[in-house]
Amino acid sequence: MMLAQQIKNTNFWFKWCLFNFLLVALVGVLMRYNIWQGLLVFQHKFMQQSHSHFAFYGWVSAAIYALVYYYFKKLQLAVGFLKYELIMVVNQIGAYGMLFSFLKGGYYGLSIFFSALSFLAGVLYFIFLVRDTAKQQNTAFIWLKVGAFFAVFSSIGIFGLSYFTSKRETFEVLYRASMYFYLHFQYNGFFLFSCLGLFFLYLQSSNIHLPYKKNKNILYLLAVGTFFGYGLSTLWIETPRLLLLFWFFIAAIQLYSAYLLVSFVYQNKKLLLSTNTILRLFFWVFSAVFVLKFILPFLSLFPTLTAIAFFNLNIVMAYLHLILLVGFSVFLVWYIFIAYQPKFTPLFTCSVYLLLLSILLNELFLAFAGATALFNFSFITAPFWLFVSGFLILVALFFVFLLMKKQKNNEPI
Repeated sequence: MMLAQQIKNTNFWFKWCLFNFLLVALVGVLMRYNIWQGLLVFQHKFMQQSHSHFAFYGWVSAAIYALVYYYFKKLQLAVGFLKYELIMVVNQIGAYGMLFSFLKGGYYGLSIFFSALSFLAGVLYFIFLVRDTAKQQNTAFIWLKVGAFFAVFSSIGIFGLSYFTSKRETFEVLYRASMYFYLHFQYNGFFLFSCLGLFFLYLQSSNIHLPYKKNKNILYLLAVGTFFGYGLSTLWIETPRLLLLFWFFIAAIQLYSAYLLVSFVYQNKKLLLSTNTILRLFFWVFSAVFVLKFILPFLSLFPTLTAIAFFNLNIVMAYLHLILLVGFSVFLVWYIFIAYQPKFTPLFTCSVYLLLLSILLNELFLAFAGATALFNFSFITAPFWLFVSGFLILVALFFVFLLMKKQKNNEPI
């Protein structure tokens, strides 16, 4: 009975999401230790699959669901909250199932079953979201719906991965294309559009409203750019010159849509003055990543940079962590802080600063490892420093979670 009551509490889900972020960091640290010193308990490939799937479903997707649920309750929408609570529960079952099953054996029957379970949660989320907001005039909801659509659409890639993994030597190109398809429509589709939808809801709560026409223009440009922008993830395949020109056009559309959005936010700088120093710092960090997210794919179209972007593993990892960790994860933690309203005691403040600093250090070490490889310079201590930065993220998240759990915050919604 107590658990059933907690499930209706938005703060319960915020703390659960942060705990999952902590587990993502823990598996990441084990992976880094495995690279540095060797860890014979789990295969590195299986740890990597467990880490990435739990990060996507146990952390990012779960946080998006929880924040949308929070706003539905805050706006007092008559949507029937029980079904969203069940979606979050099903997603958590699938996420934890993937965490352990992928650790045990990578892609096989059980891990595919739990992947399908979280996919089912995503499909139900999309269906209910479309139905429940059909008569709502709030322009932020369309961003959430487009994001949910891309989440479902990305599943084509994940099921392709499940099929081609056992036949990778024969279907290497299709395996890699499936992986990039999944990543593209998760990162640039589900995560991006959902976070922008949540961001617009936050702006509205601060009495900042994106004009309807500008909202529509940005949405259409970005949706078209995202749909066709999958081609920007396949530049490692030999591309005809005419098609390359089309990808330039798509990248330019995305850049222009980002410019429209950034210029609007910049014109409303009072947004930055309404929060404390830590939250302003978080805001600047994920805003900078948002801009880079559109600049870097455009630069990757140039042949010299294409080889660097797709064939230097450290650069690939640096980019993925830049967007997922420094971008979306920092944004979601920022948003959870705003919704949860924790008390910024000295210890909590230090923990939050350590979290942000260690995330930035992690990105710096990844980027440096990639850059040194370009100049045939060996960064032989990279595994150690990446382990240290990952461990600092883990420690910071542990204290952030623990202190938030102990705090008597405002009355939950």
